[in-house]
Amino acid sequence: MNSGVPLSELKNKFLSGFKTFEADENGHANDDVFVLRQQAIDQFDKLGFPSVKNEEWKYTNVSKYIDDTWVRKTGNDPSVPPISDPIKRSIPDITDAHKIVFIDGIFVKELSVIKTDDDAITIKSFAEEAIRSENKITSQYLGKALAADINGFTALNAAFAADGVFIHIPKGIKPAYPVHLVFISGNAGEKYMTHIRNLVIVEEGASLYLIESWTSSGKNEYLNNVVSEIFVNEKASFNHFRFQNEDMEAARQVNFTQVVQQKNSLVNNFTVTTGGKLVRNDLQYRLDNEHCESHMFGLYIGASDQHIDNHTLVDHASPNCFSNEFYKGIMGGHAAAVFNGKVIVRKDAQKTNAYQSNKNVLLSDDAKINTKPQLEIFANDVKCSHGATTGQLDEEALFYLRSRGIGAAEAKVILTTAFATDVLENIKSETIKEFARQLVEDKLASLETISNK
Repeated sequence: MNSGVPLSELKNKFLSGFKTFEADENGHANDDVFVLRQQAIDQFDKLGFPSVKNEEWKYTNVSKYIDDTWVRKTGNDPSVPPISDPIKRSIPDITDAHKIVFIDGIFVKELSVIKTDDDAITIKSFAEEAIRSENKITSQYLGKALAADINGFTALNAAFAADGVFIHIPKGIKPAYPVHLVFISGNAGEKYMTHIRNLVIVEEGASLYLIESWTSSGKNEYLNNVVSEIFVNEKASFNHFRFQNEDMEAARQVNFTQVVQQKNSLVNNFTVTTGGKLVRNDLQYRLDNEHCESHMFGLYIGASDQHIDNHTLVDHASPNCFSNEFYKGIMGGHAAAVFNGKVIVRKDAQKTNAYQSNKNVLLSDDAKINTKPQLEIFANDVKCSHGATTGQLDEEALFYLRSRGIGAAEAKVILTTAFATDVLENIKSETIKEFARQLVEDKLASLETISNK
């Protein structure tokens, strides 16, 4: 880990690198996508990387995790390491699905499977569809969900986005299979940063199950800078599962997801974080029309010196909408977690129901959690509540288990597993739930050993 190296030099490298990137574009510099890139790099020049002076990053000092030796990795550098057995073994087999595989941020066709009997939907790499495509759907949606100036990382992503996934589910279509995105990192021979961009559009009355798996197959340090724009149109439903299980020393991830919902739409999001030295998740919902329903479930488990930061925002911009947020954390060793959940109820968003809960367990004296639930209410006919708790495992429950001959480590696993189950039980798919349960149980079983290193 760095000792807090200033990021100004890295910023200058990216600004300089953009000039080379622009030259490499040749005849594409006037394309709509490149115009967005130019606007984004101007914003990045103004913003730079976020620092602890920014209230939203007060407890997450990114300068401790990256320095000016990091290099950018773009579509102009499309080198993929040899597809080795460790890489193949890193691909999780969750369920029968379309499988889109990325190695170090680059789409790998040889490892991906797009089923031909789901031909009504579009699944392509972002580089293929968005960067070099005249697709009107892409130009209609790309960059419309969020402004590039949200923070320096999102601006940097917009400037250098190289690959990711483009998914379009047409009106009324309910795909026969989920879509499983597999991101495998840590194979490059130097420290690097990827800029992954995902664009997902679920049209009126359509549905989608989207699974993301983040894992490592190598030990090289890296940072995945990820931005996802997700549009869920009228009467559509979207179920989103993100499993972050990357290497605890090599991996850093900054992930920004913006979901825009239209009338009578339903969105469920599950974020399970067990790996990564630094993980920052920004998950934002904008409820743009009436009768939207939104659910956000999160579970984060940290040990050693992991740092896991979850920032959420639900923007109730319209009346008669419902949102529910339920996050739990289990922290051991010297790990640190941040939870900042904000709900905004706009002036005209009457009849809003919004609930938020964050509960945490600390397994060691050195683990810590900073939690800040927030409500900003500008309407007067609403039902809103929030709450947060942080504490130790129940001593009476531990004593009971120990008195039945169960060892201390196993007793902790039993109690922490029970604590986590509330979140996982909200997953409706049994195969996805079982994958999540196994991921959590494996992490908790090793937690005592990891925490004491």
